[in-house]
Amino acid sequence: MAWDIAVAGTFHRDDVTTPHGRQESFGGSAAYFALAAARYARVFVTGIAGSDAEKTYRAMFEGLPIDSVGLVISSRPTFVWHVVHDFDRWATSSESAEEGCDPEWVPSLTQAARDARALFLASLRPELQRAVLEQSNARLIAIDSMKLFIAAQPETVRGLIETSDVLFLTADELELLTGETEWRRAARSLCGKRRLRCVVVKRGPLGASCFTSGGSVDVAAEPVAEVVDPTGAGDALAGGFLGWCAQHERDDDDHFVDALREGVRCAAGAVATFGTAGLRVRLIA
Repeated sequence: MAWDIAVAGTFHRDDVTTPHGRQESFGGSAAYFALAAARYARVFVTGIAGSDAEKTYRAMFEGLPIDSVGLVISSRPTFVWHVVHDFDRWATSSESAEEGCDPEWVPSLTQAARDARALFLASLRPELQRAVLEQSNARLIAIDSMKLFIAAQPETVRGLIETSDVLFLTADELELLTGETEWRRAARSLCGKRRLRCVVVKRGPLGASCFTSGGSVDVAAEPVAEVVDPTGAGDALAGGFLGWCAQHERDDDDHFVDALREGVRCAAGAVATFGTAGLRVRLIA
């Protein structure tokens, strides 16, 4: 029987522009993660969305092993993220946001989410990640962050990372966090710091790399016919990674490489379409 997984993250309306056009869809880190992880285990989601998104998320999770009791519905609108992706640099060329209901969220895990054996702290304000962590009884804890939070609260972010087992960051985020100018050295410098046992470096079209005390492994990106929208790929990668660990009930270092390969496969599902459609198709297939 697989471990249960809890995820605390965002539920957002994404206004995304890529070379393939522009499209609005409902996503967010918790949604992408949950759809990827639910292929392997039951997932309990925690976060906030506006009443304008409630029916969409309920329909998105319908029939899947995703428990959305922890999804708070606000009378205010859902957070909106406006982004333009640059496929030449594999980065965002512009971003802006309408924060909507996000600032009013106070994390409160259900008892089932508290007792889940695995926990993913998606990229959130550090004080929210801390509030979730303090409520969890998880055995396997994974965490993500972003440049905005690392730059503003580096010591707080580092403290949270060192109380987790697995870290998911990009090369740029790692370099900012550690001050190292080379991402491999940056990843190695974090392994073994207090609880942290594994650093996963998200490398976009190049795949991902996994660093543990035993060494490092590079995993190439899964081939797709065409990259349409990279939004949510990193969260899907984390979902596949923790889902694989939960399905096999293993969190030893030797298992993390296999988990990363599965995560990379899930990321491929995320980038093949706009929004979360590719992940849901993969889950149902």
